[in-house]
Amino acid sequence: MESSQAKPSRAKKAPAAKTAKSVKGKAPVGASPKGAARREEILSGLMDKIAQQELRNPSLREIGRALELEPAHILYYFKSREDLLQSVIIRWDENAAQYADGLAMTLDNFAEQVRRNIAIPGVVHLYLTFAAEAVDPAHAAHDFFRQRFDRVCQTLEQRIVEEQRQGRIAADVDPVSKARQLIALSDGLQLQSLVDPKVDAAQVLFDAIGDLRQS
Repeated sequence: MESSQAKPSRAKKAPAAKTAKSVKGKAPVGASPKGAARREEILSGLMDKIAQQELRNPSLREIGRALELEPAHILYYFKSREDLLQSVIIRWDENAAQYADGLAMTLDNFAEQVRRNIAIPGVVHLYLTFAAEAVDPAHAAHDFFRQRFDRVCQTLEQRIVEEQRQGRIAADVDPVSKARQLIALSDGLQLQSLVDPKVDAAQVLFDAIGDLRQS
Protein backbone atom coordinates (compact mmCIF):
# COMPACT_ATOMS: atom_id res chain seq x y z
CA MET A 1 0.00 0.00 0.00
CA GLU A 2 1.52 3.28 -1.07
CA SER A 3 1.94 6.16 1.31
CA SER A 4 2.62 9.78 0.53
CA GLN A 5 3.81 12.77 2.47
CA ALA A 6 2.77 16.39 2.21
CA LYS A 7 4.97 18.73 0.27
CA PRO A 8 6.67 21.33 2.51
CA SER A 9 4.98 24.70 2.46
CA ARG A 10 6.85 27.98 2.29
CA ALA A 11 4.54 29.55 4.85
CA LYS A 12 4.54 28.31 8.40
CA LYS A 13 1.33 26.70 9.52
CA ALA A 14 0.03 25.68 12.89
CA PRO A 15 0.70 22.03 13.70
CA ALA A 16 -3.02 21.28 13.77
CA ALA A 17 -3.47 22.56 10.23
CA LYS A 18 -0.54 20.50 8.98
CA THR A 19 -1.96 17.38 10.58
CA ALA A 20 -5.37 17.88 9.06
CA LYS A 21 -3.95 18.33 5.57
CA SER A 22 -0.74 16.34 5.76
CA VAL A 23 -1.97 13.70 3.32
CA LYS A 24 -4.96 14.26 1.15
CA GLY A 25 -7.71 11.87 2.24
CA LYS A 26 -5.36 10.07 4.63
CA ALA A 27 -5.49 11.89 7.94
CA PRO A 28 -4.20 9.97 10.95
CA VAL A 29 -6.82 7.51 12.15
CA GLY A 30 -7.51 7.18 15.86
CA ALA A 31 -5.62 10.36 16.70
CA SER A 32 -8.49 11.28 19.02
CA PRO A 33 -11.35 9.39 20.68
CA LYS A 34 -13.79 11.33 18.51
CA GLY A 35 -11.95 10.34 15.34
CA ALA A 36 -11.78 6.68 16.38
CA ALA A 37 -15.50 6.72 17.18
CA ARG A 38 -16.33 8.23 13.80
CA ARG A 39 -14.21 5.62 12.01
CA GLU A 40 -16.00 2.86 13.93
CA GLU A 41 -19.37 4.39 13.03
CA ILE A 42 -18.52 4.29 9.32
CA LEU A 43 -17.21 0.72 9.53
CA SER A 44 -20.19 -0.58 11.51
CA GLY A 45 -22.66 1.21 9.26
CA LEU A 46 -21.12 -0.28 6.14
CA MET A 47 -21.03 -3.77 7.68
CA ASP A 48 -24.76 -3.54 8.40
CA LYS A 49 -25.55 -2.40 4.86
CA ILE A 50 -23.48 -5.20 3.35
CA ALA A 51 -24.81 -7.88 5.71
CA GLN A 52 -28.38 -6.86 4.77
CA GLN A 53 -27.40 -7.12 1.09
CA GLU A 54 -28.12 -3.45 0.48
CA LEU A 55 -24.64 -3.17 -1.06
CA ARG A 56 -22.61 -5.68 -3.08
CA ASN A 57 -18.93 -4.92 -3.67
CA PRO A 58 -19.84 -1.21 -3.78
CA SER A 59 -17.94 1.69 -5.24
CA LEU A 60 -16.84 4.49 -2.92
CA ARG A 61 -19.62 6.69 -4.28
CA GLU A 62 -22.22 3.99 -3.57
CA ILE A 63 -20.88 3.61 -0.04
CA GLY A 64 -21.14 7.35 0.47
CA ARG A 65 -24.75 7.42 -0.73
CA ALA A 66 -25.71 4.49 1.52
CA LEU A 67 -24.12 6.08 4.59
CA GLU A 68 -25.19 9.60 3.58
CA LEU A 69 -21.58 10.76 3.57
CA GLU A 70 -19.37 12.44 1.04
CA PRO A 71 -16.65 10.11 -0.33
CA ALA A 72 -14.02 12.64 0.79
CA HIS A 73 -15.29 12.33 4.35
CA ILE A 74 -14.90 8.54 4.23
CA LEU A 75 -11.38 8.92 2.86
CA TYR A 76 -10.49 11.06 5.84
CA TYR A 77 -10.78 7.94 8.00
CA PHE A 78 -9.83 5.21 5.52
CA LYS A 79 -6.96 5.28 3.03
CA SER A 80 -9.08 4.03 0.12
CA ARG A 81 -12.18 2.05 -0.83
CA GLU A 82 -10.05 -1.08 -0.68
CA ASP A 83 -8.85 -0.21 2.81
CA LEU A 84 -12.45 0.25 3.99
CA LEU A 85 -13.70 -3.00 2.44
CA GLN A 86 -10.70 -4.87 3.81
CA SER A 87 -11.56 -3.47 7.24
CA VAL A 88 -15.07 -4.92 6.88
CA ILE A 89 -13.65 -8.35 6.08
CA ILE A 90 -11.13 -8.16 8.92
CA ARG A 91 -13.93 -7.23 11.36
CA TRP A 92 -16.04 -10.15 10.11
CA ASP A 93 -13.03 -12.44 10.52
CA GLU A 94 -12.42 -11.14 14.05
CA ASN A 95 -16.08 -11.67 14.98
CA ALA A 96 -15.90 -15.24 13.68
CA ALA A 97 -12.73 -15.84 15.68
CA GLN A 98 -14.37 -14.51 18.85
CA TYR A 99 -17.30 -16.87 18.32
CA ALA A 100 -14.92 -19.80 17.81
CA ASP A 101 -13.00 -18.92 20.99
CA GLY A 102 -15.95 -20.12 23.02
CA LEU A 103 -15.94 -23.51 21.32
CA ALA A 104 -13.56 -26.41 21.07
CA MET A 105 -11.89 -25.99 17.68
CA THR A 106 -12.94 -28.97 15.60
CA LEU A 107 -13.58 -29.79 11.95
CA ASP A 108 -17.29 -29.79 12.75
CA ASN A 109 -17.10 -26.21 14.05
CA PHE A 110 -15.39 -25.21 10.81
CA ALA A 111 -18.46 -26.45 8.96
CA GLU A 112 -20.76 -24.78 11.47
CA GLN A 113 -19.06 -21.45 10.77
CA VAL A 114 -20.19 -21.79 7.16
CA ARG A 115 -23.77 -22.01 8.40
CA ARG A 116 -23.28 -18.76 10.30
CA ASN A 117 -21.76 -17.13 7.22
CA ILE A 118 -24.74 -18.00 5.06
CA ALA A 119 -26.90 -15.96 7.42
CA ILE A 120 -24.97 -12.86 6.27
CA PRO A 121 -24.79 -13.47 2.50
CA GLY A 122 -23.79 -9.90 1.72
CA VAL A 123 -20.57 -10.26 3.70
CA VAL A 124 -19.86 -13.62 2.07
CA HIS A 125 -20.36 -12.05 -1.35
CA LEU A 126 -17.93 -9.24 -0.46
CA TYR A 127 -15.38 -11.73 0.90
CA LEU A 128 -15.45 -13.90 -2.23
CA THR A 129 -15.38 -10.93 -4.61
CA PHE A 130 -12.62 -9.16 -2.73
CA ALA A 131 -10.59 -12.37 -2.46
CA ALA A 132 -10.75 -12.77 -6.23
CA GLU A 133 -9.59 -9.17 -6.74
CA ALA A 134 -6.76 -9.70 -4.24
CA VAL A 135 -5.20 -12.37 -6.46
CA ASP A 136 -3.24 -9.47 -7.91
CA PRO A 137 -0.04 -9.14 -5.82
CA ALA A 138 -0.36 -5.36 -6.08
CA HIS A 139 -3.82 -5.40 -4.47
CA ALA A 140 -3.97 -3.84 -1.01
CA ALA A 141 -5.52 -6.98 0.50
CA HIS A 142 -3.27 -9.53 -1.23
CA ASP A 143 -1.09 -10.22 1.82
CA PHE A 144 -4.11 -10.34 4.12
CA PHE A 145 -5.80 -13.09 2.13
CA ARG A 146 -2.61 -15.07 1.65
CA GLN A 147 -1.91 -14.98 5.38
CA ARG A 148 -5.53 -15.81 6.20
CA PHE A 149 -5.54 -18.87 3.92
CA ASP A 150 -2.27 -20.04 5.49
CA ARG A 151 -3.63 -19.52 9.01
CA VAL A 152 -6.88 -21.38 8.37
CA CYS A 153 -5.00 -24.16 6.60
CA GLN A 154 -2.64 -24.56 9.55
CA THR A 155 -5.56 -24.73 11.98
CA LEU A 156 -7.38 -27.38 9.93
CA GLU A 157 -4.16 -29.32 9.46
CA GLN A 158 -3.72 -29.47 13.23
CA ARG A 159 -7.29 -30.69 13.71
CA ILE A 160 -6.80 -33.42 11.10
CA VAL A 161 -3.58 -34.56 12.77
CA GLU A 162 -5.37 -34.71 16.13
CA GLU A 163 -8.12 -36.88 14.68
CA GLN A 164 -5.50 -39.11 13.08
CA ARG A 165 -3.98 -39.63 16.52
CA GLN A 166 -7.44 -40.48 17.83
CA GLY A 167 -7.94 -42.97 15.04
CA ARG A 168 -10.86 -41.04 13.53
CA ILE A 169 -9.01 -40.24 10.29
CA ALA A 170 -6.72 -42.65 8.45
CA ALA A 171 -3.01 -42.18 9.16
CA ASP A 172 -2.10 -42.09 5.46
CA VAL A 173 -4.21 -38.98 4.79
CA ASP A 174 -2.14 -35.90 3.90
CA PRO A 175 -3.24 -33.26 6.47
CA VAL A 176 -2.06 -30.25 4.43
CA SER A 177 -3.71 -31.43 1.22
CA LYS A 178 -7.00 -32.19 2.96
CA ALA A 179 -6.93 -28.86 4.81
CA ARG A 180 -6.56 -26.99 1.51
CA GLN A 181 -9.37 -29.07 0.01
CA LEU A 182 -11.70 -28.21 2.89
CA ILE A 183 -10.98 -24.50 2.47
CA ALA A 184 -11.65 -24.70 -1.28
CA LEU A 185 -14.82 -26.70 -0.67
CA SER A 186 -16.01 -24.23 1.95
CA ASP A 187 -15.51 -21.18 -0.29
CA GLY A 188 -16.91 -22.93 -3.34
CA LEU A 189 -20.02 -24.11 -1.50
CA GLN A 190 -20.67 -20.65 -0.12
CA LEU A 191 -20.45 -19.28 -3.64
CA GLN A 192 -22.94 -21.90 -4.84
CA SER A 193 -25.30 -21.01 -1.99
CA LEU A 194 -25.23 -17.37 -3.09
CA VAL A 195 -26.19 -18.40 -6.62
CA ASP A 196 -28.77 -20.91 -5.42
CA PRO A 197 -30.01 -20.46 -1.81
CA LYS A 198 -31.34 -24.02 -1.86
CA VAL A 199 -27.75 -25.29 -1.63
CA ASP A 200 -27.06 -26.28 1.99
CA ALA A 201 -23.37 -25.40 2.04
CA ALA A 202 -22.84 -26.35 5.68
CA GLN A 203 -24.46 -29.78 5.32
CA VAL A 204 -22.41 -30.63 2.23
CA LEU A 205 -19.26 -29.64 4.13
CA PHE A 206 -20.34 -31.79 7.09
CA ASP A 207 -20.80 -34.68 4.64
CA ALA A 208 -17.29 -34.14 3.25
CA ILE A 209 -15.82 -34.17 6.74
CA GLY A 210 -17.73 -37.38 7.45
CA ASP A 211 -16.27 -38.95 4.31
CA LEU A 212 -12.77 -37.84 5.40
CA ARG A 213 -13.25 -39.67 8.70
CA GLN A 214 -14.25 -42.82 6.87
CA SER A 215 -11.29 -42.73 4.47
